[in-house]
Amino acid sequence: MTNQPRTDDADHIDEAAEGDVLKRADGDGGLPLYVQLAQTIGDRIASGAYPVGSLLPTEAELGMSFGVSRYTVRQAIQHLRNRGLVSARKGVGTRVQAISAEPSYTQSMRSLGELLQYATETRLDVIAVEEVAARGALAEALGCRPKKPWIRVAGVRHGAHGEPPHCFNEVFVDEAYRGITEEAATLRTAIWSLIETRYGETVIEVDQEIEATVLDAELARLLQAKAGAPALKFTRRYYVTGRRLVELSVSVHPADRFSYKMTIRRDAVHG
Repeated sequence: MTNQPRTDDADHIDEAAEGDVLKRADGDGGLPLYVQLAQTIGDRIASGAYPVGSLLPTEAELGMSFGVSRYTVRQAIQHLRNRGLVSARKGVGTRVQAISAEPSYTQSMRSLGELLQYATETRLDVIAVEEVAARGALAEALGCRPKKPWIRVAGVRHGAHGEPPHCFNEVFVDEAYRGITEEAATLRTAIWSLIETRYGETVIEVDQEIEATVLDAELARLLQAKAGAPALKFTRRYYVTGRRLVELSVSVHPADRFSYKMTIRRDAVHG
């Protein structure tokens, strides 16, 4: 995102009132600052303070008005662009495109950093934290002996903008890391990241499987969707040194709210 020049266009929005502060919703104190700023700008767009077709204030004006750096403003604008609310054009500025975003989520995962970003930009409302003994299909999925204890954390993941739930998330953590249960109910980061921080582990590899499925009655209720609706199921296994499994994560996303994007490049030809 390049710096936005001041323009004399009649449809340019006046500078925000001096002394504005970011609107922080209850429980959102853990959100990154740029997400909070994007929420505030999004609220103004929805209210008509920044009408569709108009230009937002410049990066410098927004930064001064809200007391944040231009880097934070650029991240917030990119966040709004990703949601389809604004567009940016060099030499013109950032123009309001829509007052609300479609209730879908596009996920592009190429690194652990992007997995962590997704976790910090969304909220997991935990509905269960319990110890379970792995048996049958679960023991097979975890690749462990029968009856081995694991910590199960389950919940519904939400975005930051009031859209329908993104997914149902079920995580199984090696019971050696049971200390994470102390923070599970208020967690605003990825569980694997918490394991790294608290226990000094390093996740070196993540295996991912994607399957088509349908929502049963209970998942449909939790996700505010229709029973029998198509969905995507993501299973991720997190390994530390020695390829030791420390976490298994299963996420089920309603198909009409989610898309997955990746880039595939041809291998280099040697010779």
